[in-house]
Amino acid sequence: MSLKKRMFRANMTILFAALFSLMVIILAVLALFEDSLETQLYSISGTQIEEHAQEAAQIVERLAEDNKNRSAESLVEEIQPEVLRWGYRTAVISGGKTAAGDSGEPMHDIAEFFGEIADKSGQTGIYSFGKATVIGKYLAEEDAYLVAVHFPEEHWIASSLNRSFYVFLLTAFLAGIGAIIILMFLASFVTRRMNRIVMEPVELLVAGAERIKNRNLNEKIIYHGETEFEHVCETFNDMQQTILDDQEQRAKTERARTDMVTGISHDLRTPLTSIQGYIKGVLDGVADTDEKKRMYLKTAYESTEEMNVLLTKLFEFSRIESGQMPFRMVNVDLGEYTAAYTAQKETAADPEALKIRLHMEKPYFTEISLDVEQMRRVFDNLLENSMKYAGVTPVQIDVSIAETEDEVILTWKDNGKGVPQEKLGRIFERFYRCDEARQEKGSGVGLYVVKYIMERHRGSVQAENENGLKLSLHFPKQTE
Repeated sequence: MSLKKRMFRANMTILFAALFSLMVIILAVLALFEDSLETQLYSISGTQIEEHAQEAAQIVERLAEDNKNRSAESLVEEIQPEVLRWGYRTAVISGGKTAAGDSGEPMHDIAEFFGEIADKSGQTGIYSFGKATVIGKYLAEEDAYLVAVHFPEEHWIASSLNRSFYVFLLTAFLAGIGAIIILMFLASFVTRRMNRIVMEPVELLVAGAERIKNRNLNEKIIYHGETEFEHVCETFNDMQQTILDDQEQRAKTERARTDMVTGISHDLRTPLTSIQGYIKGVLDGVADTDEKKRMYLKTAYESTEEMNVLLTKLFEFSRIESGQMPFRMVNVDLGEYTAAYTAQKETAADPEALKIRLHMEKPYFTEISLDVEQMRRVFDNLLENSMKYAGVTPVQIDVSIAETEDEVILTWKDNGKGVPQEKLGRIFERFYRCDEARQEKGSGVGLYVVKYIMERHRGSVQAENENGLKLSLHFPKQTE
């Protein structure tokens, strides 16, 4: 069942429950009102004999005895003027019905009353029926009762109140029906509004999910309404953007990986061709002297070193990507470690091709935690990067070490041509090479490895142009 139908059913259920409760309350109030009204009517109609009842009874007795041979109808006509002065009305009641005299509606209740008491003793009796005072005389010859009844004004008040009660009951019933109609209209309105509030963003989200399923990640959900649903739609858009960015990054990485494989294949072909050529020259006797053979073999060996460097870069990248590059941290004085490294490289290097100068603001620095082997890889990559891309001879590298309150900073600066400003921010990306034409040999992972190793040391690396390329390595001090 759809959400819209479930919401509609839930709203209708709540509505009918509310209506049922309303009707129960109305009926309970009416019942209480009726009980209260009946109590009031009972108090109004309490027993009280009219003050002239004895005199009226004597008149009825006397005239009935004096006129025994007369019919009941003529007796009524004779008695009526005598008792009318006190407000009495006369009638003849036979078989529980009015046979003669006053036949009004109140007299019908009196007739039923005399049909129940069945007092045929012939005595003139005075009775109370509600608030009415009733004088009754049984006429044996007629088998009927001669009655004179006094209906006080309160009787009419009671009747009026009874009529008012039923008018009120009808009014309350009609009001209840009207309330039900209004509530149903309001429920329908609220249901439509809730459907619009809830279903509109739900439908937009479903449509968005369908677009993602169909690989359309460029169209976002546009919704302005309830704050909660706006947040949900914004979160959905953020998720979609994250997926899009990830796809773009994957595509970019894949393109870079493809370019790297293509480039390395190209770079490997050159030394491999050189190795094959020189070895073939030796085998074919082209190198016909010991000196030529030595030169050919030396050149082939140097080409194998180039291939080894490229393969080592690929191996390093593979270990980084798989998370298998080990780190063994020890406490080291960065100044002392850097001095040993630069001294070794400067001794082994050709002074016509490379010069290294070390500047330290003090002889000893606060020891920091680092991996000696991985830091050597960082320095090797920085040195290789300067030698390949400085574009000057000799390459002069200035290494400076300074210390602040929170970190030790090593600066590596060469005297080369630097990096175009628009490409400076990308030199630490995987496989990125400023030399897109690949005129220079390289894999594009050297500085990426530097950045990765520095981050594993909880440090950072930054690049800028300053009469050459300047790289700043920031090492955090150990916290107690």
